[in-house]
Amino acid sequence: MALQTITLNLSESVYERLKMMAHAVLLSPEDLLTQSISFFLPAFESDMPSNLQRNIAKLVLLNDLQLWKTANSVMEMNKQRQFEELAELKKHRSLTEEEQTKLEELMAEAEQLMLCKAEARRLLSQRGHIVFPSYISD
Repeated sequence: MALQTITLNLSESVYERLKMMAHAVLLSPEDLLTQSISFFLPAFESDMPSNLQRNIAKLVLLNDLQLWKTANSVMEMNKQRQFEELAELKKHRSLTEEEQTKLEELMAEAEQLMLCKAEARRLLSQRGHIVFPSYISD
């Protein structure tokens, strides 16, 4: 993938917040900005792995009960635990190549799960379901 360079002018206070946040998550300010921008911009279908494209395309064929199951799905407990342990370990030391690879695999799986859940909720909403109930307080 070809990389492009963009120059940003940030106020001192924004730059200091960026540096503090980057330090807290053990990333360079540049990497944090890249990840943040990637997160907030919608992905193009062509950016998604082909297996994820297929899984998302299949969601439209599911009935409402199956969509609710997908919308409320969670990562397997042992994978979630491993993900959390590796992320915590990364805060304290550099990961081995094997650990880093496993963390990246688990992050990709978590991202794919999140995208499928979001698409399932979008489809449920299109079908007239209330997917995020509003709570009215007196």
